[in-house]
Amino acid sequence: ELGYPTTTEQMVTRLEAILSKPDYLTLVAVMNEQITGFIGAQVRPSYESDGLYGHILAFVVSRDARRRGVGRALIGTLESLLARRGITVVIVNTGNHRADAHAFYDRAGYSFTGRRYRKILPDRPGENRRHGCSHTR
Repeated sequence: ELGYPTTTEQMVTRLEAILSKPDYLTLVAVMNEQITGFIGAQVRPSYESDGLYGHILAFVVSRDARRRGVGRALIGTLESLLARRGITVVIVNTGNHRADAHAFYDRAGYSFTGRRYRKILPDRPGENRRHGCSHTR
């Protein structure tokens, strides 16, 4: 329901990588033995300030469960877990076309502070070097 077609095999591979990392938090809501929503976030260091912040990377509630408190419960639980780690800032990106999500975040106390841009890079290793950039691992 997020709008990103994904096979079960792809999600299993992704979750194996994510769930093995302590800086990720993944919460799932279940009602009547059915998954009704999930939220995934990462704890990250900040360039802008000292300390860590929480970044909500994925958040969805199934259409049938919306307006029933599932989203509030998921985001509230996530915020509580982050606060216990001493985190005081949480950010989330959302697409321009998601008006319902924007209204939800407004009601949840989030402020609109900017934009997100996206670019798909070509699969050519080392291409940025000619622009004075390099990447080492």
